[in-house]
Amino acid sequence: MRGSSRLILTAVCVSIGVLLAIQIRSTGNLTSTVPDLRTSEMRVMLMDAIRQNQTVQEDLEELRRKVRDYELTLTQGEGALGLLRTELDRARLLAGITPVSGPGLVITLSDSKQPPVHGDDPRFFIIHDEDILKLVNVLRAAGAEALSVNGERLLASSEIHCAGPVISINNVRVAAPFVISTIGNAAAMESSLRMRGGIVETLGYFGMEIAITQHSTLEVPGFKRPLRFEWARPIERR
Repeated sequence: MRGSSRLILTAVCVSIGVLLAIQIRSTGNLTSTVPDLRTSEMRVMLMDAIRQNQTVQEDLEELRRKVRDYELTLTQGEGALGLLRTELDRARLLAGITPVSGPGLVITLSDSKQPPVHGDDPRFFIIHDEDILKLVNVLRAAGAEALSVNGERLLASSEIHCAGPVISINNVRVAAPFVISTIGNAAAMESSLRMRGGIVETLGYFGMEIAITQHSTLEVPGFKRPLRFEWARPIERR
């Protein structure tokens, strides 16, 4: 623990030193070129140097803040590992791989029970993948922070598409009724769903059954399978 903490503090201090060196070098370069420039060019160079100095100062203050945080946790006996664990938990939350709870809505969609009249296309009376996609997009636009359909957590990479008589979500086949759980501002999300000409009114026109209930606390499961990237790679910062 003490060894890893010293390494972290050393890395931060080295970063501060690099930023200070860059600042000093930038100032030196400006001084050497000033005598050969006209007044207007000198003014531009001065403003650019001021902006660079401000950026360096902000970066320096951020690094100092991190040093203070690490020193504070060390004195409190938590160590740098506690901060790293907190950052890891937050990353898991943002990635959607951990279960979450909070206020929100539960929406249940069922196929229409009314028989099609002569000439009607029977496909208009069942829930399709595009219906779920539209509903999910409305919820996200209304501020939904976590979504699941029939227990399948929706991520940015999740797919929702037709698979014969059922719908595939995260490569898992699910059938009606579709239960969508979402965490966020329950009143705002329900209002967006029920707006005039919106998704609820459209589906209701064909007799689809839609039940929406608000909950002060509900749970949305985490993504159940490993996240794998075959082609995408992090960009190395220099």
